[in-house]
Amino acid sequence: MDNRTILIGIGTILCLVAVLSVGVFLERGGLEDLGIVRKGFAQPVVAKHTPGAAPDIQHNRVYRKKLRTQKTPKEWKDFEDLEQDMIRFCRNLDEREYIKAYRLPEGTYRQLVKVLNELAAAPPIVSGEAADPYKLKLNQEHFLRVIGKDSISLLLDILANETELMESTAEMLFDWLNKGIEARNPDIRMTHKELYEYSAFFLTTLSGKAYLWRRDSKTRILATYYSVLVVDRANRDRANRYNVDIRPAAAQLMDDMVNYKNLSYRGLYIKKLKTLDPPASTAQAPETPANGRPQGAGKQ
Repeated sequence: MDNRTILIGIGTILCLVAVLSVGVFLERGGLEDLGIVRKGFAQPVVAKHTPGAAPDIQHNRVYRKKLRTQKTPKEWKDFEDLEQDMIRFCRNLDEREYIKAYRLPEGTYRQLVKVLNELAAAPPIVSGEAADPYKLKLNQEHFLRVIGKDSISLLLDILANETELMESTAEMLFDWLNKGIEARNPDIRMTHKELYEYSAFFLTTLSGKAYLWRRDSKTRILATYYSVLVVDRANRDRANRYNVDIRPAAAQLMDDMVNYKNLSYRGLYIKKLKTLDPPASTAQAPETPANGRPQGAGKQ
């Protein structure tokens, strides 16, 4: 074997070692260190990202897929954690061209809080709509009358442009709102009572159902799912004042989720629906005995 052959063999071995080293480096987080993929939620694209400047994630498929599919433990999160998640998400929305066109003076986050508070101040009519044409008309125009066409347009644009992130965003919004209510955050004027009113509206009234059926399948399914969860909570809290029976809606949801394939968390939704306790007895308000204390008070 001549010297040239030996040198070629040694060079080949060194090249293989170099390739394997790079592979190990990338496998252990080198991609993140190089800035090729993101670390966590809405972090800079590259390590030298200018502090304070919002990253452009409009076409970042790695980021969008990660947010769409990740299921991080949320039980330990308090309202402050969820609020920061919401603020980061809204700041990223603020960088979208379709959001910039609205020229929101305080950004998407404050606008969403404003819309929620306007809805809380004027909930829809749940009882008697079918027998009263005036109530029916009020409900049909409810969202236009309460939040206005600009806010409706903004919300519809977000739904249309962020469909990939809809499931993660809906879950985050639902948890943020519920924990904000429990924490009595002064910025959030919505209460569990108003949440229940809107859920009963969507599940039982002609106008509420019509609103949902005008939306795409994913939006309708998710809105119905979280409405069922709200009424289920009202059942457990003995606060289901309209005696809404969630069994028909839950059964329809199960069928919809089996047939609709474009849900990342479909298995989790179905598992949650199976754990609900919807017998008609739980939907009734408790009787108040002579001592003034409802039966079963204090039980969960």
